[in-house]
Amino acid sequence: MIVGAASTVLGLLGCNVRCVCYSEYLSNRDYKLFEDVFQCFSLVSQIKYSKITSFSEDETASKGNIRHLTESLIHDDGVHTGQVSRIHCNNPLSKSFDRKILKQHNLNTSHCTTLQNQKKGQVSNFDKIRKFAADVNHSKEILIVDEVDVFFGSDFYGQTYNQVMQLREPEIAVILKEIWKNHQNHGRRRMRLSDVQVLPSYTSLTKKFPRYTFLLDNEITLMLHQVRHVDDEPSYHLDKNSGKIGYKHMDSMSYEATYGYRTVFAYLKEADKGNLKDKDKTLTRVLTMPVSCGQFSYANIQPSIILGVSGTLTAMGVHERATLENYGIKKFIHIPSVYGKSNFHFDKAGDGVFVESSVSDFYHVIYEQTIKATKMKRAVIIFFQNNAKLKDFTSSHFYRKLGRQKNVLTEDLSASDKEFIIRKAAFSGQITVSSAVFGRGTDFFCKDQSVQDNGGVHVVQTFFSESLSEEIQIQGRTARQGKKGSYQMVLLEGDLKDQFNIVPGLKDKVEKRFIYDYLSKAREENRSRRFQKVHSDLKDATERDKKTHTYFDALLSSDNETAYKLFRENYLSMKKLSCPEKINLDIAFAIDVTGSMRPYMTGISALLKSMLSGENSIKKKLAQAYPKVKFNLRVGAICYRDLDDKRQFHESTLKDGCHFTSSMNAAIQFIESMTANASGGFDLAEDHLGAINRCGTWSHSDDWTAAIKCMILFTDAPAHSMSPENSIQNADDYSVRHPLGLTSKIVADTLAEKDINFFFCSFNPSVTSCTEKNLARAYLEHPENKENHEITAIPMVAPGSLVTASRIKHIIFVLDESSSMLCNWAGVVEAYKNFMSRRLHDQVMSDIISVVQFSNSSRITLQTQSLSTASRELSHYGGGTKFYPAAKTACQIVRENMDVHDPIIIFMSDGEAADAAAAAAEFSSLRNQILQRHNRDLELHVIAFGLAKMTQLQKIASSSDIGKLYTSADTAELSNIFVNIASRVDVASLVETEVAKRVSDLIEDRLSLEFMATGY
Repeated sequence: MIVGAASTVLGLLGCNVRCVCYSEYLSNRDYKLFEDVFQCFSLVSQIKYSKITSFSEDETASKGNIRHLTESLIHDDGVHTGQVSRIHCNNPLSKSFDRKILKQHNLNTSHCTTLQNQKKGQVSNFDKIRKFAADVNHSKEILIVDEVDVFFGSDFYGQTYNQVMQLREPEIAVILKEIWKNHQNHGRRRMRLSDVQVLPSYTSLTKKFPRYTFLLDNEITLMLHQVRHVDDEPSYHLDKNSGKIGYKHMDSMSYEATYGYRTVFAYLKEADKGNLKDKDKTLTRVLTMPVSCGQFSYANIQPSIILGVSGTLTAMGVHERATLENYGIKKFIHIPSVYGKSNFHFDKAGDGVFVESSVSDFYHVIYEQTIKATKMKRAVIIFFQNNAKLKDFTSSHFYRKLGRQKNVLTEDLSASDKEFIIRKAAFSGQITVSSAVFGRGTDFFCKDQSVQDNGGVHVVQTFFSESLSEEIQIQGRTARQGKKGSYQMVLLEGDLKDQFNIVPGLKDKVEKRFIYDYLSKAREENRSRRFQKVHSDLKDATERDKKTHTYFDALLSSDNETAYKLFRENYLSMKKLSCPEKINLDIAFAIDVTGSMRPYMTGISALLKSMLSGENSIKKKLAQAYPKVKFNLRVGAICYRDLDDKRQFHESTLKDGCHFTSSMNAAIQFIESMTANASGGFDLAEDHLGAINRCGTWSHSDDWTAAIKCMILFTDAPAHSMSPENSIQNADDYSVRHPLGLTSKIVADTLAEKDINFFFCSFNPSVTSCTEKNLARAYLEHPENKENHEITAIPMVAPGSLVTASRIKHIIFVLDESSSMLCNWAGVVEAYKNFMSRRLHDQVMSDIISVVQFSNSSRITLQTQSLSTASRELSHYGGGTKFYPAAKTACQIVRENMDVHDPIIIFMSDGEAADAAAAAAEFSSLRNQILQRHNRDLELHVIAFGLAKMTQLQKIASSSDIGKLYTSADTAELSNIFVNIASRVDVASLVETEVAKRVSDLIEDRLSLEFMATGY
């Protein structure tokens, strides 16, 4: 009423008035109440009611159309020159907003002043207003803010109104559809930016907008992230009549609000369901690229005058008043109720406040107090903090027990449905369950005398408000206009912990009569912390507003080059993901230590040592990618055998029972000790399901607590009941089912429940593929896997290690047998044997083997023998060291067979030689011959053993473009290198790179969540 009356008076005095409110529902309701008055006095053109967001939109539009100007800039059609309709002030907080006029006339700005009787001889308030209006610039609006404490709260003050331009190109629609199609198909591999960049539609876009690839790549990255969050909260609502998707905003459904590509993909989802009335027209309208043009601070409003109205003036704290003073609002008037003494009842020290420890008790008290009131023929309104809490209650049997005379009031209802429920809410026996947004400004007016006779409307608030003003507003939904009413709080300890960090057990620690005061103190402390963030946000919002207006001015002045630079700078700063100071990672290694894994144990141990503490460690790679973030890595390990083996599981455990340690040395020592003696597992399959489930369910309070969690499993065998169809009979002792009832789904439950990312590293992909596929499918389709995490499969041997090529591999060992190698020769021979075993294990029976041994001279000890018959023993002669004779001999062997065999040369030495350059030249000549004849490079592996001269051996390795140099401190490392070469893949490099890449993806996903939640 005050807003309507003040608007009428100011309008009659010739002022233009804008009345703004946070709620579209309340704004429309209040305008309709005074619409006849405005029409009667011909003020319709002077007085406008709207939401705060609409006012911000109009404020920006009065300067120019930033969307059209940005679109013109991107298309490079030339920027349209427009006239600035008003002078822009970059920082209104430092301006007066014509406050000199206010001070000159001593007119209060926080309330529309009532026309009270003045003492004789004083100038009346009406005279003040009339003179004030005469001085106001009538070309500008006077702003009246309804519920001014909301406007200056955290939802608006310190936030920005973001303007978005829709880039419409057919290629964008194609890319969006391709991403959605991939998402719907639940592909084993999630689509990445690199996948989109090879599409013809992407190439076409980059040709159209060559200077904006930074924008295209960033927006496509956002598409790929947000397609996985289409169903996240806040959930969308489709109006089938209009074909528009909307979101709940305050107490209304807004069809203007969007959540970026989440909204776009929601349209594609509804199109697939057949729910769009005009599918083609709607998709043409929405399949666009929303490009951020600028961010305007709500705080930088610029009307002539700001007037404010609040029903909770007495509840304003120091922070709120300080904020209002920034706008020159320093005088506050409290207008007492015309209805006299309040009949409101709230027993703060007694049964007015309930605090319950369990959800069941919480719901039970709500039910009990509601039924108690309705049996007295009263009406009850129950307020929940948000729709999620409300939905949880209405899904419970306690809600169903309330009977039939109940309604649910939420934002997604139509205006007519809201009005119906609100009008009905205050009748005898009626129960209304509502979200908190209707606790402010909604008129639940009681016209039922029987309700009044029995104590009036009873309000139950099921949460403790973070602001006292919200609490007072909710209390104000009863005892209105002098009528009776009562109020209660029923609170859940878990909510108090989440909101105010109040430790459970409040009822036992604080006397009942002091609980409300205790909670109020916690609220005030929390309020101080919140306002510190609000002011920090305000500083950031003001800076973004300033940058946006600088860009806006460049557009208006047709300075395209400056506008482009500012657009790029602003866009990248808006889209840049904010990095936290630190990120915690938990990585658990699950290692199969059965007998078949014995050949790989040394390699696995060396690999994990490199991953945790080497130059290519995970932490070092992440530090390079995110230099401003501190990564805290903890490692756990479980080494396991099969079901029937003695002591199946060996787990890393600290003294306090936690399975993770931040000491990389301790983790490495445990892994080395457990992998030293692989044994057991006498059938083909192993108990991977048991190991994953046991590791995933580690239950110490400090287990699996990091933001990013990974489990990495190493094996060469299938899981029980998942052996390949062509496996030998009786290969799996538990081929039908796991004896403990474990399945892929149960294991997926374990992983998804704790949001664990799983890596499956196989030394025999052909037999583990079925296991990997079953686990991957169960995990990807799990309902709790909301991030669409995938199992990452890493083959520890190349997929082509089984003979698939027509050409035979000819492997030539060139081994240093000089005197300095005598002590290590047995280890060299063992490494050579392990190489042969690895190749046989992979069933590469067609390999041809040659061995050249060298010291001062060279000798052929094995030439072109088949893998199966080649000798496993190598003798040692001794002598000095020359490289060239060995290189010449090896190259000659290759040249004799190069037209029928693909050569792989493995050159190993621990010394240095004066003829290293000549040896390198010989290998280079061979490489050129192979390249010319067969159009492929020479596969050359060079190993520097012990104290070998690295520079000389590097030169030899460099004679081929794909040559590789390895370092080996001892024969154990040499064996690992030989086995890796035998697998035809650099296992360590592959795993380190793949794990680091996957963890980096997880970090990017994690950092993008906050940005995506804000939408546009």
